[in-house]
Amino acid sequence: MDLLFVISSEHAVRIAAPLGEACARADIDWGCFFTGNGVLSLKDEGFADLVASNCIEAVVCAEAWKDQMSGIECPIDLGSQFHHSGLVAKADRVISL
Repeated sequence: MDLLFVISSEHAVRIAAPLGEACARADIDWGCFFTGNGVLSLKDEGFADLVASNCIEAVVCAEAWKDQMSGIECPIDLGSQFHHSGLVAKADRVISL
């Protein structure tokens, strides 16, 4: 994976969405890991669709999802901080938002 976005702020969507679109246009293999309040960024349906359809891997921390979005179906894979570590290990570059 060329680039991993680690999203821990709900406001990161303002930066992550245009960066994700640029990655898709440039054919860059990118992924996302959502944790903490970052899971709230997936309320933005356009961003959630972008992530689901373009990320090589996209994972949400299951505990953060349960805390922040309980009762709502997650649009991408649920995982753990273990998955976060694995994604970081695979990524050439990491951007924390």
